[in-house]
Amino acid sequence: MKAKSIKGNSTEEIQAAILKSLADGFKPTAAFVFISIKQDRKAVCEMLHNEGIEIIGATSSGEFIDGYEDKGSAVILLLDLPRESYTILFTTIGDGTISDAAARVAELALQKFQKPAFLICSTGLSTDVEFFDGTALVRSIEKVVGPQVNIYGGMAVDDGSFT
Repeated sequence: MKAKSIKGNSTEEIQAAILKSLADGFKPTAAFVFISIKQDRKAVCEMLHNEGIEIIGATSSGEFIDGYEDKGSAVILLLDLPRESYTILFTTIGDGTISDAAARVAELALQKFQKPAFLICSTGLSTDVEFFDGTALVRSIEKVVGPQVNIYGGMAVDDGSFT
């Protein structure tokens, strides 16, 4: 597996960084994207999708990568993972709870992998602007997969605007 970190303070900088990272023949399949709401998230996603790169990520409140730290920018980790070694799952919470959504994702992961690990990017707020309980999210996955499960990640921050 090969990985490259890129960053940018504008759509143009991000596009240039993506193209520079691909110039040597690097063919990433996945990207971890942490991005400020000040950036054009749709355009960044489109750029990555146009290169055949799948995305997981969240809005942030400060971006950091390889000793770089900023606010209002985007940082991206590009990876050339074999597509059969991961899956990206999304679920809505709707009228349910964060625990219900986490359990659904855990069940879907068990259908694909015998011993799944999780990188979670979750919303932090309900539609009623109430904070979700991150511990409940973790415990729900553990209940389905088992206490030995590896879980990493966090909740989206949207530059701290809580919208």
